[in-house]
Amino acid sequence: MKKREIMAFNPDEFFSTITVGDIISKFKHLKTIDFKEVSLNTELIKLNYEVVSKEYTDFEFSDIEQYARFEIDEIV
Repeated sequence: MKKREIMAFNPDEFFSTITVGDIISKFKHLKTIDFKEVSLNTELIKLNYEVVSKEYTDFEFSDIEQYARFEIDEIV
């Protein structure tokens, strides 16, 4: 019988960065919203996500594609 190798827990192995751009195709209705009028973060919270990028500002851009680089986190 082989001895099992015990590895230390590495939290970095479970970390992944999600951006707004990663979920646009999953929620196509976001492409129809004018984000100069509606808060992107409010819409994402309805979908169990929230913006975590410090550079994010509400009502800055109208098109979702302009927010694509911003990091988001899934609300569990």
